[in-house]
Amino acid sequence: MRKSFRGVFLIIVLVILLIVFIAILSTIKFSFKKTYMPATALSEILPRFRFIDLDELPVKSDKNNNGNNDSKDIVIGAKKQLKIKAKNIFLKGSDQSNYYKGGDPPEQWAINTDIIARSFKEAGFDLRTLVNEDIKKNISKYPLKAIWNQNVPDIDIDYRRIQNLEVFFKRNAQNLNIRLDPSNEENLNTWLPGDVVFFDMDEDGFTDNAGIVSDFTARNGVPKVIYNDINPGYTTEENILGKKIITGHYRLP
Repeated sequence: MRKSFRGVFLIIVLVILLIVFIAILSTIKFSFKKTYMPATALSEILPRFRFIDLDELPVKSDKNNNGNNDSKDIVIGAKKQLKIKAKNIFLKGSDQSNYYKGGDPPEQWAINTDIIARSFKEAGFDLRTLVNEDIKKNISKYPLKAIWNQNVPDIDIDYRRIQNLEVFFKRNAQNLNIRLDPSNEENLNTWLPGDVVFFDMDEDGFTDNAGIVSDFTARNGVPKVIYNDINPGYTTEENILGKKIITGHYRLP
């Protein structure tokens, strides 16, 4: 009987010691795992290092006067396209036309430039008109003749051709850094949601895609990109900054 009592007493003592030990650990914030801290100057405005606060961006312009900064509106527009998840027009087996009167295809279809135009429209920028006006005034700056044997502008297709869109942004937007270094705070701070990034996806030396920098980040704090491509074949949000060749990085206005 006495031995049984001692056994129970010993178990109680061990349980109490375990509780005290756990309490001490929690008090000194001891952890058996290293705390993950991404190297990013945006860490203070990244709740759990996953989302960038669009209201805290160093962008003050508001083209459509709706109370949101332009970058926030552009991201909102891109997120709408992400929900629609438009299929890529050039998918194998698709008989979808790539030319539309009025420019924009039906919302369930797109190419990468359509995502850019639709996102910017949310902020009050009509790229269809803006690109057309710039081409008419500076047609020699654009590759219309060289690539498409085109002598006059075509408002319904010119802004949807990535070569033209690239020239437009080079001429009319802030030309920003194309080197990405997640470990460098100053460098990472140059990549803001709403920025437009051009890519050479197939590494053949030519720009062939463009996307919108998102407010959603990878684990290392690098923003993801919203874009449409033949692979995967629809509008998506992926961690491709630093994984694909970047050929241009712009912010409008």
